[in-house]
Amino acid sequence: MTEATEWFQQMVARHEGEPDYWVEYLKLVFSEEIGRMTDERGVTQAELARRLGTSRAYVAKVLRTTANLTLATMAKIALALDAQVEIKLAPRRASPGRRATRTRDLSGRESAHEFVAAEGHARAPRNDFIASDRPTRPRGRKP
Repeated sequence: MTEATEWFQQMVARHEGEPDYWVEYLKLVFSEEIGRMTDERGVTQAELARRLGTSRAYVAKVLRTTANLTLATMAKIALALDAQVEIKLAPRRASPGRRATRTRDLSGRESAHEFVAAEGHARAPRNDFIASDRPTRPRGRKP
């Protein structure tokens, strides 16, 4: 292990109990999901900004994780990408290996999620905070 890697692991261990660490982590995961979905759908930053009724500079700020996102803003971004935001809680420390969990959405449909817990620093599963392709509410029902 290099000195830089060891230093980084020590810094993570020291700060992972602080809420600010996890706020930044969640913003990073959300930004990565926006990038993935815009790439998959061929949506540019300018087009996303148009759909949101905001500036391209604001979209760039979100993607750089420097924007202070509210749940409402996250929902607007997800809807602009024809997606939804999913949030779940998972144990911070998991033993190594594959884990599966089952959840129900608002319509009662059950879905399974699988993640791999790594040795050492246990990061949250990649799909903890994800913009999904599923509809935001059951079809045929009024809000």
